[in-house]
Amino acid sequence: MKKIILSLAIMLFAFGSFAQNNQNGIITVEGKSSVKLAPEEISFTVNFSVKDENYKQCAEMSVEKIDKIKMLFIKNGIDEELIKTNSFAIHEVQKYDPQLRQSVFEGYEANIPVTIRTQKDYEKNDKIFELIKDNLQSNFNLNFALSEEQMEMVKEKLIQLAVEDAKQKATVIAQSADVQLGRIKSIQYGEPRMIGTFNTNMELMNAEILPMARDAKADITSVLSPNEIEMRTNIVIAWEI
Repeated sequence: MKKIILSLAIMLFAFGSFAQNNQNGIITVEGKSSVKLAPEEISFTVNFSVKDENYKQCAEMSVEKIDKIKMLFIKNGIDEELIKTNSFAIHEVQKYDPQLRQSVFEGYEANIPVTIRTQKDYEKNDKIFELIKDNLQSNFNLNFALSEEQMEMVKEKLIQLAVEDAKQKATVIAQSADVQLGRIKSIQYGEPRMIGTFNTNMELMNAEILPMARDAKADITSVLSPNEIEMRTNIVIAWEI
């Protein structure tokens, strides 16, 4: 009798284990997607510095310089809300004295970037470039980036493509294994990311090429063609089988 009960218990345990394994059978697939876009946002950044032996005087000169640069653009019809100053740093400057054989205090220097962020189709981009090259004795960088609208659009597109890719892979695997895809058990999503190194930042003016740039025609936006930016994401989806 004990042997019969033990045999039944073993059979019931085996059947339960089989049912549990069959119920928990899953197939997990990673879907990938990639989209390339031409950047629509342009940032004109003027980097300038101010030096003085007195800290307070250096700070006051910096504020005056910022105000002067902003007024240059505003008076020439550039929208004030496009002009940004995202950082302001003042540091002590020391210079090595060969006679004393040590560094000596030389004063203070403020480094301030002023950025004008516009869209590529903004009608006054060439005017901004012209004002910079004709009026400001500073290094100048032009940077291309994806706009907020592009980022939102590409995020949605990447998700759709990644889900489609995962579905296609899962369907092929299921058909090859002669099983049926069931309901989705889980989804794991990775945030979109930029891939590779892109030539989206160009330093157009420095001490060596500044004279040539000043003689150049100001139609800058029609000359420059930034590389496309590639965005990728991945989604891992698990199905019951």
